[in-house]
Amino acid sequence: MAVSQPVWSRIDEAQHTDFIIQLGHGVYPLADRTVIDPETLRVMQSTGVYRFEGPGSYPTPDASDIRPPPQGMTARNNAVWMSRHLWQLSYESAQTPGYYALMVPVWWVADQLGGTMTAIYVMRIINALLIALLAPMAIVVAMRLAPGRMEVAVLAALFAILLPGLDLNATRVGNDALAIVLGAAAIVMSVRWTGGAWSVRRALLLGLLLGAGVLIKLTLLGLAPAVAAAMLWPARGPSLSRRAGLLMVTGLLVAVCLGVWFAINLHLYGVPVPSARTNWLSIVPPMSFDLRYVPFSIAFFVVSYWSGEPLGALPYAAGFVVLGSLVTLIAVAGLIKRWNLGGPALVGIAAIAGMLAVALLLPATAAFQFAGPGRYEYPALPAVAALTAVGVTALLARAFAWRSLAGIYGVGAAAILAAGALGLAAEASPVGAGIPPSDVTLVTTQANAQHGAFSISIDSLALDPVNHATWVHITATNAGPQEAEWNPAPVADGVTADYARSTHLPGDLEPGERASGWIYLPLEVRRGDTLTLRFRDVAQDSYASVADVAVQLSV
Repeated sequence: MAVSQPVWSRIDEAQHTDFIIQLGHGVYPLADRTVIDPETLRVMQSTGVYRFEGPGSYPTPDASDIRPPPQGMTARNNAVWMSRHLWQLSYESAQTPGYYALMVPVWWVADQLGGTMTAIYVMRIINALLIALLAPMAIVVAMRLAPGRMEVAVLAALFAILLPGLDLNATRVGNDALAIVLGAAAIVMSVRWTGGAWSVRRALLLGLLLGAGVLIKLTLLGLAPAVAAAMLWPARGPSLSRRAGLLMVTGLLVAVCLGVWFAINLHLYGVPVPSARTNWLSIVPPMSFDLRYVPFSIAFFVVSYWSGEPLGALPYAAGFVVLGSLVTLIAVAGLIKRWNLGGPALVGIAAIAGMLAVALLLPATAAFQFAGPGRYEYPALPAVAALTAVGVTALLARAFAWRSLAGIYGVGAAAILAAGALGLAAEASPVGAGIPPSDVTLVTTQANAQHGAFSISIDSLALDPVNHATWVHITATNAGPQEAEWNPAPVADGVTADYARSTHLPGDLEPGERASGWIYLPLEVRRGDTLTLRFRDVAQDSYASVADVAVQLSV
């Protein structure tokens, strides 16, 4: 996955890389104001990957027009601007800086020796080597939970390393891999030392490890319940009051490490945590809580845990999500059957629950503008893998049963990763010719609409009943004194036009500019029908005015 998945991964790999490049050039970027480095931009232009969608599915941005967001936009207008321009900002600098600062010397050397693309792959391979440590970590935890049971250790290693979502997401450039490994190491220590003789040395070591992890990725604070449970669990030697004191030492070290990030933010933003500004870095407007968000968030967490992001990047992932969920249910049933698990297992469960809580509750701090992905759970993977192995072997007592399940799981995961490496991604779709085929029926029509100085007219349609589609010929005109931006893929009767198959019209029109071409609608229209095409979010006057333009026509 490190060498085969496309550059860039659309889950923010460019911006993670840009943070490293900016630091390497002596700049600590402001997440909501600093635009990407020219080195990052050159790779974007060479790959065609700018936004969260696949290349060719949206208008190629104007790389000569890179700027910070306009001031004073409404929440809705800001979300529209971000959906089109967020790629321009070095927004991953809102994260704690540990990983990026550590990688600067590596980037310098690799970039000098082989250029930017070589440096990207070097960083990816480093991340791949880091997450390879999860298999032995899972074995250590499994041997603590089930001493002497080699089958549990082997299963734990299988579940830890053959996880397509992990192998996809943690091998791109980003802070996930190092955060996962540090979090996993904290779990290994906590599980091994549960019920043991806690000492000042152990408390300091665990505090430094978790503190360093938090400086890599803030979400590792979700491991705090597991650390607390491990240190407070009844143990030989130190009294409860002494263990509580050692826990405070561990917490103090984590707080000191966090203080470094708070100090950086105070210098850059004037506040310890700049969420009031960084929450605007979203393509979705702020939303209030809705009960429907709960099942959606859980479903997204489960699917992305097994298959990774972006959804559809790996082939056959849907079936594997079902298989992985079945394995989880079997494991949970087995753990319930073996209800008397003991302290180390409960510490592992606390780690899993803490990271799950982070994934599901963190969006509430950002007005539910995103759903927590399954990769937030990966730092707890040694505990997840070991407990899964314990549960599966407890419920499927016969060796043939658990070996068969493990074989199906291993072969399925390996096949998905191999197919992904070969480029058989489910999301891949060919770009069309941009014009109707020769055997369609042409129909002349006349319709137009406008918003301010921006107008759209339609003069003909091409009916394509063979492919259950309709082609619409449009002309967009900007008669205003400033640039206008729009979405050339309209919505008609709840169906969104396919930009990849359409004429690739630009997403921005300069003053006095006109653009025309064919829009492909995967919607069959017949003579006598009435059709409304809604062109969303036409922006004028530097996003002071944003509105839809709806064109009604009769066929």
